[in-house]
Amino acid sequence: MQEYFSAEEIPAYHDKLLVVKMNQSAQSRIASFAISGTGEVAGASPGLSALAMYERGGMIKRVTPVSPRTSKRSTRGPRRAMASFAASFTEETAATPDFSYGVNVIEMEKDSHVSELQSVLAADPNVEFVSRVPIRYLQAARKKSASGRMTIQRSAPSLSQLWNLQKIKWQEARSLSGFKDADLIKVAILDTGIDKDHPDLKGLVSSYVSAHPDQNRPSGEKDIIGHGTHVAGTIAAKINNDIGINGICKCDLKIWKIFDDVADFYSWSYGFAYFVEPIMYYRALSDCIEQKVDVINLSIGGGGAPDHFERTLFETLISQGTTVVAAMGNERESGSPTSYPAAIPNVIAVGATKIDDKVASFSNRGNHISLCAPGAGIWSTLPTTPGQSGFKADRGPDGRPREGKPNKRETDYDAWDGTSMATPHVTAASALLLANRGKLSPAEVRTKLMASAFRVKSMKGKSFHPDYGAGRLDLLKLLS
Repeated sequence: MQEYFSAEEIPAYHDKLLVVKMNQSAQSRIASFAISGTGEVAGASPGLSALAMYERGGMIKRVTPVSPRTSKRSTRGPRRAMASFAASFTEETAATPDFSYGVNVIEMEKDSHVSELQSVLAADPNVEFVSRVPIRYLQAARKKSASGRMTIQRSAPSLSQLWNLQKIKWQEARSLSGFKDADLIKVAILDTGIDKDHPDLKGLVSSYVSAHPDQNRPSGEKDIIGHGTHVAGTIAAKINNDIGINGICKCDLKIWKIFDDVADFYSWSYGFAYFVEPIMYYRALSDCIEQKVDVINLSIGGGGAPDHFERTLFETLISQGTTVVAAMGNERESGSPTSYPAAIPNVIAVGATKIDDKVASFSNRGNHISLCAPGAGIWSTLPTTPGQSGFKADRGPDGRPREGKPNKRETDYDAWDGTSMATPHVTAASALLLANRGKLSPAEVRTKLMASAFRVKSMKGKSFHPDYGAGRLDLLKLLS
């Protein structure tokens, strides 16, 4: 039995949150507010006055600068919001630009206050932008056995059963004359983390960011959910090491954990689930800009249109030459609603196909799809330690939901479904293309992926189909 998020049930935006960027011209005024004992400054703009008023009234729970350079300076509680805004103005230089300069996430005590504050800030000349924060979540299915319990699969199948690698002609591509692996290509995975000590992944991760000391919710190094470890295995598990599976390429693997370790209530039928933590996500994207990564894998999505900051980060990444690959989404049964970041312009959007090259029953369709890749029954690595994809919902004495039994996930290896599982195939293929064809722009990578894709039978000879894009990934043709 497969379970997927229902697009109708998930809100598009986080409750109580706003992301705000102040102009540099506001720095001195904000500093004055921060040191003012009364919270009043002569000649203050309406937006800053409103912030001070909300702060004095105890309506602002927390303000956190997005920049990782200011993370140790985050403050919380009454009359500390302005100090956090002041801390967000880092010392930016041309050599080390900070794309989070002046950006803060405001958490209100009540969601009813958010729209009013957003309107006032939007009209303030000191504010560059203010937006609601969209929700992003995983694009993998929750997989259950017929009994309703999560299955545990400790042993990977034989390599002959890895149909996904056979389908994209992985072995033939690697046997091409002059083939180069992607050792020098920086591949970033922004996900639930990774089990760095997994036998099929040990020694492959060049950097891993998981901790954020200024966050008020825990985020440890462990990949509790297992999703990031599964994605990483498809991309880069050790090849022909007589253990488990084979990854598609060998690359410079960089991991950012963008989920904290606390599950949030989703619905009574679904229970508690994990969602992307916005500040961790913003910081990871900013880091990818600063480190000039070559390819980013984003097996996440959500229906809320990107806020101004998220869109700016993607535009900057793509303009500097970073190829971004994202999952189309798993809400086909809900009418294939548009999911972001896959629908952001110039992002390579990936759908999922089955072993018979037909579109998977869950895979979203849409005119922004680039191509598809194997995404049903994909074997890959999972953490060797136990974990869970979420919790069932119990009703507490006060009638409110509380965590019940965990939805235990698999360990070591298992076959998962989702556009999350299709996306890393294209990410790895992009890395190999860059390794073998030299420097290419993201637009050129997308063009070559689509031009070389195999036109499956269901496309009926057309060069594009909203279920498949340009067709299913063909690694051999891509690299030939």
